[in-house]
Amino acid sequence: MSSAARQLIVVALLLAAVGGLFLAAESGQRQLVQASSRVELAAQREQALSEVLQVLSQAESGQRGYILLGSSAYLAPYQQALQSVAADLRRLDEAFAAADPRTRAEITQIRQLSEAKFAEMKQTLDLYRTQGRGAAVALIRGDFGETTMLEIVDRVRQLQAAEADDMLHASRSWRSNRWLNLATMLGALAAALFLVLLLLRLVLRYVSSKEHEAERLAQRQAELERVVQRRTEDLSDLSTHLQSVAETERSALSRELHDELGGLLVAARMDVSWLEEQVAGGDADLQARFRRVQDALQAGVDLKRRVIENLRPSLLDNLGLLPALRWQVAESCERGGLSFVERYPGEELQLIPQASIAIFRIVQESLTNILKHARARNVEVTLAKRDGALVITVRDDGVGLPVDPRQVLRSHGVAAMRHRAIALGGECRITRLAPGGTQIEARLPLERIEVPAAPRTQA
Repeated sequence: MSSAARQLIVVALLLAAVGGLFLAAESGQRQLVQASSRVELAAQREQALSEVLQVLSQAESGQRGYILLGSSAYLAPYQQALQSVAADLRRLDEAFAAADPRTRAEITQIRQLSEAKFAEMKQTLDLYRTQGRGAAVALIRGDFGETTMLEIVDRVRQLQAAEADDMLHASRSWRSNRWLNLATMLGALAAALFLVLLLLRLVLRYVSSKEHEAERLAQRQAELERVVQRRTEDLSDLSTHLQSVAETERSALSRELHDELGGLLVAARMDVSWLEEQVAGGDADLQARFRRVQDALQAGVDLKRRVIENLRPSLLDNLGLLPALRWQVAESCERGGLSFVERYPGEELQLIPQASIAIFRIVQESLTNILKHARARNVEVTLAKRDGALVITVRDDGVGLPVDPRQVLRSHGVAAMRHRAIALGGECRITRLAPGGTQIEARLPLERIEVPAAPRTQA
């Protein structure tokens, strides 16, 4: 089973434990409310029974005191009890409205006995007023009133005892349920804590596994980066070697064309000129043909010169970098009908051969791209020393770089310029200018491209 599945199971169990805690707390609260309601109802019933019994006792005491002592002051309690008995009996009925049928029958009996008792007391008072104290005392001493009162008291005491037992039972039941709920809550809490610890352990293991996985991925990525770096260095060395071999072959081919083809073309022109002097005479058609041959040979010499200069500029080997650049910029801009501005250092740069040919090729490739793609009218070429580097800048006012930068990266000419700069420890950046145009800037460290100064010797 996976770690994620185990975590989901633990989370589900934890939620179940929390739900159990909630249900246990809710059950305990419900049982407490029910026990409180039972205790409150039992207290209300006991109070209602006590009030009825107190009213009866108060009425009987007041009635007997009035008859025996003849003082009207004793009639006040009787009158008050007579006025409140109806309300007390109504509260008694309301208190036992939800009781069982047997208890309701007992309440009905208490009501009937109470009414009979009040009727007996009223009859006694009427007899006292009509026949005197003797007749009323004789009625009081009869068994009916006393028996009725004793039966009322007995029934009320039984009901009060039953309500007290119910209160006690409710209290005991709540206490026992409270302990059960407390045990349930403690068990659920312990389970929740255990699940939390288990979930924490699983999370820590998951985080640790992810960290180990991230470390392995980082190590693999670092290894891949080292492999890519080695491959890149190998490819860079191979590209540098190929460029060097290409330049060497171009130089050899240039010399061979200059020596062999140049000599053949010069000899052919000399022979044609001798023939023209010997056999031309006054034939105009023959002279025209000799001129066409001379023009063709001259065109071949010019083509040979352009091919040689493209393969390996002789000015670069004979006069140096700056004259070669001036010739290249003038020849390219004249061919494309461009206006140009050049800014070079005041004196010739003392550079190693690899740097000179690299700078010449960067400028040459930049001008080639401008002629092919830029649709520019003005070109600016600058060489300057800044911050320990030789900065080569070629700027135009054409349409600028393509919107998609991947097209620039796929250009072999741009890749060649960048590689030439990187091979000499520098960099080459291509920037889109606003509102239009392109700038190619190559920075080459002087310490890598300058010829080391010869040490002075003491005379």
